[in-house]
Amino acid sequence: MRIHKSGNKSVEFFTSYMQLVLQTNITTVENLEEYMTQHFFQSDLSSLGPITLANFKQALQIILRNEE
Repeated sequence: MRIHKSGNKSVEFFTSYMQLVLQTNITTVENLEEYMTQHFFQSDLSSLGPITLANFKQALQIILRNEE
């Protein structure tokens, strides 16, 4: 999926995106975080700015809670 780099990505965006990734590519939440770091952020978590990073971390916590 092509992602535009402009603008801040919301918690809802990341939650939806990561749920799709879990359904198609990745089998565990631990692998999901690594996958997102490498492929979405291109191994640089600060590349999309502090708001997007904070929203990513918050969405990851939501995914973790839902998986328990």
